[in-house]
Amino acid sequence: MSERVFGSVERDAIERARTGEITRRREDYARLEQVAALEELRVAEMTGDRSTGRLLEELWRIGAVEAKRLVAEAADLCPRSSLIGEALPARLPATAAAAKGGLVGPAHVAIIRTTMRRLDRVEGLPLEEWVEAERRLADDATRLGPKGLQAVADRLLAYLDPDGEEPAEENAGRDDELLFTRRKNGVLHFRGRMSDPVDAEAFGSVVDDLAAPCGPEDTRELALRRIEGLKDLVGAARRPGGVAADTDRSADEHGAADESDEADGSEALIPAPRQSEPTATGRRVERPGRALLTITIDHRWLRGALTERGGYGVLESGLRVHPGTVRRWACDAEIVPVVLGSKSEPLDVGRLQRTAPDAIRRALNLRDGGCAFPGCTRPPRRCQAHHVQEWIDHGPTAIDNMCLLCRYHHQVIHHGHWTIQMIDGLPWFTPPWIIDPERQPRPGGRPRVPDPPPEVSARP
Repeated sequence: MSERVFGSVERDAIERARTGEITRRREDYARLEQVAALEELRVAEMTGDRSTGRLLEELWRIGAVEAKRLVAEAADLCPRSSLIGEALPARLPATAAAAKGGLVGPAHVAIIRTTMRRLDRVEGLPLEEWVEAERRLADDATRLGPKGLQAVADRLLAYLDPDGEEPAEENAGRDDELLFTRRKNGVLHFRGRMSDPVDAEAFGSVVDDLAAPCGPEDTRELALRRIEGLKDLVGAARRPGGVAADTDRSADEHGAADESDEADGSEALIPAPRQSEPTATGRRVERPGRALLTITIDHRWLRGALTERGGYGVLESGLRVHPGTVRRWACDAEIVPVVLGSKSEPLDVGRLQRTAPDAIRRALNLRDGGCAFPGCTRPPRRCQAHHVQEWIDHGPTAIDNMCLLCRYHHQVIHHGHWTIQMIDGLPWFTPPWIIDPERQPRPGGRPRVPDPPPEVSARP
């Protein structure tokens, strides 16, 4: 639908909905101020209740969980007093200001509070970085939904707390299972568990790719498309040449190959990739389903020749995996080196093949991290490469004129409600007046920290 069809009645309805939500959020903050006043005056002691939370349960007839949350939020977002009566600002001042103005909701507040509690436990974190992190989260919360804000929070934690919580060890698949139940009528019920994050990522990627809608007329639900895709996968495995039909190799041959691989690469930090034997024509037969391992190196690390640095692997979905898991997958992966510059823009993308689209797509995957639309969390495999300046309008097929968009947001952009502009090689999205009357541009793509956003002017 184009913006031109909106009349005064529709515009008034949109404005009432906007102001109504702002009013409701302001009332939520006023409620916290009431809780803070009860806590400061110690009213619970006068009423005989053991805590302010217990008092709220009786006073407002709410549950214990909600009462506890309100007391904790009031302690973080409302002004305080010192032991000598001196007025102190809120513990999270930027979030408090946004909440008081009705610019953020309860979900935003919960994400910010959880993130800041995590940063409280980071040893040696400078106070100014803690303050800047809270300010950044509060600012982004005024433009992003909860999913988008969570992505920013995860990125901040990865930057300020790089050690973080160590990912699970690579033998996490010991509890994996797949259970079948066959009914008398032939129906098959199954459930399972796949705890290895890399295997789970690969499984989800394949099934989701096979479950993609066949076209605009495909109205099947996602669950139905997934099971149909799984059926297609089983059918392909049973065809001649499929993994279920390949009985040429014996178990002994597999065992011998495994022993040889272990002997050759067990001591290597990243063992050399296994390759198939050359055929009579001298060409190697590529094995299906091999992983593509992209090694990302900051140019400062490269210059410093740092060969020993603790860390973890990051899957396409953003999930951290244990370094041992990365080394195991590197044994049978195609390796693509990617060097980053000081602003995290791709400077040199190694090419597995000569075709330029592969290199550009890998660079887009790295830069945008999935759908570049603000707040969208769809992974790169579910995205399409979009020309900011349309190709038909002489826009080049180059990384500085492209960004990743999922199917839904690709349609949103082409409908003309949102516009995109590339600033310093990164996509920025300007919303329509329906979303933001001031039409302030918003950064897109993978959340970037700690660099502040570039200065851009709002569109009229």
